[in-house]
Amino acid sequence: MAIITLLTDSGDSDHYVASIKAKILSINPGITLVDISHRIAPCDIAHAAFVIKSVFRE
Repeated sequence: MAIITLLTDSGDSDHYVASIKAKILSINPGITLVDISHRIAPCDIAHAAFVIKSVFRE
């Protein structure tokens, strides 16, 4: 089973995340999409790294 996780700075008040998901699913309808967060501050790499580290086990 293929899984794609999404972590973005797009926010959730517009259509951007839905557009990304729709494109992924149009390419592979059997994929599983997991939203980690879409509320990372724009270009805040340190925050994104912290969230990724918190979600995934090594």
